Amino acid sequence: MNPKKISFFIVSVLLVLFGITFLSGLHQTEKGTVNEGFNIKVALIKYPTTSLLLSKKADKNDKVTSIINETHIISNDTEEKNDESQEKRDSLIFAKTDKKEALKTNTEGRIYYPDSIVGFITKLKQKLKASRCQIIHYGDSQIEGDRITSYTRNRLQGLFGGGGPGFFPIKVAYEQNSIDITSSPNWLRYAAFDRKQKYLNHAKYGIYGSLSRFTPHLNTITDSAKVALMPTEKATFTIKPSKKAFQRLQKFHKMGIHYGNNHTPTFITVYENGNILMRDSLKTDGRHHLFQIDFQSTPQEIKVELEGKISPDFYGITLDDITGIRMDNVAMRGESGRFFIKMNQENFRQMANQRKADIIIFQYGGNTIPYINEEKQVGGYVRTLMRNIKWVKDSNPEALCLLIGPGDMATSVNGEMVTYPFLPLLNDEMKKQSLQNGMAYWSLFEAMGGENSMVSWVEKGYASPDYIHFRPEGTRLMAELLVQCLQEDLLTID
Repeated sequence: MNPKKISFFIVSVLLVLFGITFLSGLHQTEKGTVNEGFNIKVALIKYPTTSLLLSKKADKNDKVTSIINETHIISNDTEEKNDESQEKRDSLIFAKTDKKEALKTNTEGRIYYPDSIVGFITKLKQKLKASRCQIIHYGDSQIEGDRITSYTRNRLQGLFGGGGPGFFPIKVAYEQNSIDITSSPNWLRYAAFDRKQKYLNHAKYGIYGSLSRFTPHLNTITDSAKVALMPTEKATFTIKPSKKAFQRLQKFHKMGIHYGNNHTPTFITVYENGNILMRDSLKTDGRHHLFQIDFQSTPQEIKVELEGKISPDFYGITLDDITGIRMDNVAMRGESGRFFIKMNQENFRQMANQRKADIIIFQYGGNTIPYINEEKQVGGYVRTLMRNIKWVKDSNPEALCLLIGPGDMATSVNGEMVTYPFLPLLNDEMKKQSLQNGMAYWSLFEAMGGENSMVSWVEKGYASPDYIHFRPEGTRLMAELLVQCLQEDLLTID
């Protein structure tokens, strides 16, 4: 055969094979990995994309080492001995001084603020320094078990005063590191964000998006004759300060039991350190109410007994100090922040007016990343998230909002662990729409080092081998970075 024809044939075949790469795309597998190729009905035919052939191997992110080495975190073990020096440092940071640092915000790794940056930070400082400042931290599994929140709460309470762990449910779904609670086995949990559960017809889940009951939920209110024939149910829960928590979180003087949807008599007995503190009954008008107990000193044990035929909806327990920072952790496994608008807004407003938030933190985005396959999905998700945040803010019109975007997340692309394809774009879109909607934005993605940084976090033992979640030391480090950014910004404002 003519050598020219052979060469022409080989070149033609190579050009055709290269041309097919333009038709190949990225496809998500059930295991969360990304493969390149063609989806034909139920099968995926692997084939490289043009970008894979022309791109070089992903660069190793070298920012992580300096981020870790330059960030000092406080552990539970060292908190007590370091506490005094830390508070001295903090008091110096917030003392009045003639020399003000230059504002270095709205740059990579720092907090981004909307227009009127100085005005926003001034309001933020006023709220934090008030006699009482309520913060609610909504988020996905990254904050589960009070992770990130507990460290942030402890640091802010050290700066501005306060104590206690804030909110936690009676029926615990995740391990709680900031409080020890045990409840009788008849408690049931209902969550607005749990897709495995049937949504309650009244849609009244309170500001924490979940509730606990000691009898099953009833779709209709039973008439008094039928209620009289029902057996009386009893339930208990016991609370103790957690020895694993920071010292400040173990000190509180106020306990709140948040409940609603109560239409039949329910009796409550509260024990403090084994002694009866009070007996009372809960209100039966169906609205949200707060049953509050004050303590002269932090009890070593609180036991609550409840008795009734039909359980109220219990939205949760709050443990706070009299003044200072109160910070609630509201973790929602698998949630991406789009469930709020489904809830009953009147019920939400009633509770929001009682537990009035000064600052609301939303931390979402990670759970949607694996399901984004094209650019238009990014804008659609963020717009829906913004509608939900606005819905929450409508019940807290004076609250300042901060959105924390997802950290870096890695997936296997043809055997190499790299950042999910649309994560950088999602980070940019969340930042843009946050600022457009008058809220601050902190990029966890940028703060931890940006693209392909998660691989280094895993290698150094600060993140889990799922390449999504942080380990305990990693969560504390990220929380410290957030507090440091906040401190430095507040320092610039008189």
